[in-house]
Order: sequence, then C-alpha cells, then structure tokens
Amino acid sequence: MKHLIFILLLQIYPSMSSANETYDAYELEDEEDILPHVVIQYATDFSSLAKVAREENKIIMLEVSASYCGYCDLLEEEFIKPMLRNDYYSGIVLIRKIDLDSYQTIIDFSGNNTTPDVFARDIDVVLTPTILFFDGDGNEVSQRILGINTLDLYGGYIEDALNNGLKKIKPQ
Repeated sequence: MKHLIFILLLQIYPSMSSANETYDAYELEDEEDILPHVVIQYATDFSSLAKVAREENKIIMLEVSASYCGYCDLLEEEFIKPMLRNDYYSGIVLIRKIDLDSYQTIIDFSGNNTTPDVFARDIDVVLTPTILFFDGDGNEVSQRILGINTLDLYGGYIEDALNNGLKKIKPQ
C-alpha cells in the first residue's frame, strides 16, 4: 500500500510543479502589461486651481462623483485614468474630482469655504457622474457631460468638450 501511495505522489507532484511553473510564467506576463498606477486628485481649492489654469492656459475638467456611484468608477477606469497616463492631456487639462458624499471642506472659485455637496448644488449638478469643463475664471467653457449612456462614444464626447473649451481659452 505504501508503494501505491508513493507512486501516486510521484505522478501528482510533477504535474503540480509544472502547473505552478506555468502559473508563474503567466503572472510575469501580466506584470509587464500592468498600467502605471494613477490617482485622480480631489479638488480642494478651486481658487488656487483656477490660478494654475490661467497661468498654464489649461482647462479644468471636474468629475462630480459619489462613493456609491458604480458608473463613476467605470468612467474613471475607462476614461479618466487613461487620460492621466497620457502626456498629451497633462498639457491641456487639469483633471480633478469631488465626491458629493464627502464632508471635507473645499474652497470654491471665489475663495469661500464650502462642501462638495453645496458646491455641486451651486453649479446645478444633481447627477453622478457629471463632468464639467471650466476656464481659469471658473466659467464653464464647454457643455457638461451628464451620466454615461454609450461607452463607445463617451471618449468622443470628452474630446469634443475639451476641444470646444480650448477654443474659448486659447487665442487663435
């Protein structure tokens, strides 16, 4: 009986080790394909952010989200984080977000203390996700994007909004 168990172990052990080697090789391939980690910065001081936007001639793209918003997570993973990884966008746009359900104090474009929820109400945002595009004076320079309706077209909506906003802030 001991011999039978020993033979079975010899047959099982090589298949286990080759399975582990295959798994390890698969993991290494995936590690090479991993994108750089990026974090969407929270907007905490819009008056300072606006100053940077004016000085650098950039648009402020603001995502209004909420911690419970699954569509916000989808928007971030599919569109906003890839934008942050692309050098082109760092030259034209400052990307920030606020969470409606956060109680953190933020500073609005006028320099007043407020909360993300009150700030969003002041700019008439009632739906998450919403993306807004501001110039360095806190004016909307492009049509806001409400919700997510068609993922295939969403990147084009963002591009159109950025291009329209850039036309308004950059001299011809």
